[in-house]
Formats: sequence, C-alpha cells, structure tokens
Amino acid sequence: MSKKELHQTGIVITRPSHQTGEIKALVNEHQGHPIEFPLLEIKSKSQNENFQNIVLKLNEYDWAIFISSNAVQFGMPAVKHAFHTLPESTKFAAIGPSTQKALKLFDVNHVLIPDENFDSEGLLATKEMNDIKNKKIVIFRGEGGRETLAETLRARGAEVTYAECYTRTFPQTNLGLLKAFSEKIHISAILITSSEACKEFVRLNRLKDMSFLKDVLFIVNHPRMVNVLERESFMTFSSDEPSDQSMMKKLLETIDH
Repeated sequence: MSKKELHQTGIVITRPSHQTGEIKALVNEHQGHPIEFPLLEIKSKSQNENFQNIVLKLNEYDWAIFISSNAVQFGMPAVKHAFHTLPESTKFAAIGPSTQKALKLFDVNHVLIPDENFDSEGLLATKEMNDIKNKKIVIFRGEGGRETLAETLRARGAEVTYAECYTRTFPQTNLGLLKAFSEKIHISAILITSSEACKEFVRLNRLKDMSFLKDVLFIVNHPRMVNVLERESFMTFSSDEPSDQSMMKKLLETIDH
C-alpha cells in the first residue's frame, strides 16, 4: 500500500486531545496532514464520593462492564487503589477489543467482549449477558450516554448500577476554526469516533452555513453515526471495526474514489 495516498491533504481528528496519538501517527505514515479539532474533552470524576463508594463495593458485583477505554483510564486506578488484588467474585466485560486492551494494562486478563458488533447491542447478544437474572452489575462509563445496555439488563432481571468516572465537555463554540484551517490547507476528510462527538458536530454545523464541508469525506467508526451525518447531507462511511487501523483503511479505500 502506498504511503502517499493522502497527498498531504488535511485529515481532521476530532478525538479528545489526549487520545490522538495513534491516529495522528497513521495519518502521518500515509503522508497526510493531521489537524486536531477536538469535539470533546474528558475530565475525571473519579474523586466523586458516590463513585468511590461504588468502587469500594466492587466485590459485591457479579459483573463490571466498561463502556470505553476512557472508562478504564478514569475508573481502574480507583479500583486498583481499593483492591490490591482484584476480587475473584467479579467478572469483567467490555464493549470491544480496544477497551479490553486497556483493561489488560491493569492486569485484567479475562474480559468478555462481543464476538462481533462492538457496541452495547453486541455485548447484550453474548450468552453471558443473557443469563444475568438476579445478578448485580456495575457499568463504568461517562456521565450521561446511551441507556440501552442498562435498560436491557434490567429487563432481563439484573440489578444495574452506574459508576460514572468521567464527564464530557465541548470545547468548540463553532466551526470557524475548521473553516480557517480549510483556507490554508485542503481538508479531505473528518474522522469522528463517538456518538457524542457526532451529535456535537451536527449542532455546530447548524449554527452557520458550512458549505465548505460539502466535498469532505466523513469517516466514522460505527454505522449508527452514518445515518446522523447523511441526514445533514455529508458523505459518510463507516469503518468495519472501531479501531484506528480500520478507520484508516476505510479512509484510504474511499479517498481514491
């Protein structure tokens, strides 16, 4: 595969600033020009008293589910502080391989993940998550977010608690900075990696006419976001998997067409 396929065009990365390393490296590897435009920033809530109290009772839960690598990053240090040895009575689950990989950095070696469809629906389709009547489950996540996982588990008879260990802030007030970038360098694609960031981009786009984006490709890491962006008339493609490598593969496939 040629490493000149991006031809120094601008590739906008909308991830929180502390999570851009791998995707920036991939853009540079393929001779693109990474442009950081974070739609979200993440702030810890791990010192919150309610969160701390839940963590101290982790051994009382049958399952601990981690929604994202952020949930691991901001939740697991408190868990390790409370439990030098992780409680054997608590099993761990994650939405997908990236979150599983993050858990392994904290010595969590046995993690249930979906066989496919790395999202709440995929995890809910596993055999283990269909046999949870009267089980106690704690979900590590950010403040707010989708309710599908908890609602379905409760409907199946589980007792579900949220351990919210981070909150999201939205640093951009408009898309003016992005427009300024576009006047200096040709922007060929925008990468969006979360439903929250996708919704925020749509909100910002509606504030002012951003016709300069009409020929820009949007690469997302979940099909759910395709419909949202296509309703705004953006050309949108979803990667086969949520990983950075899969997003880059999809970008390289579509940018030549």
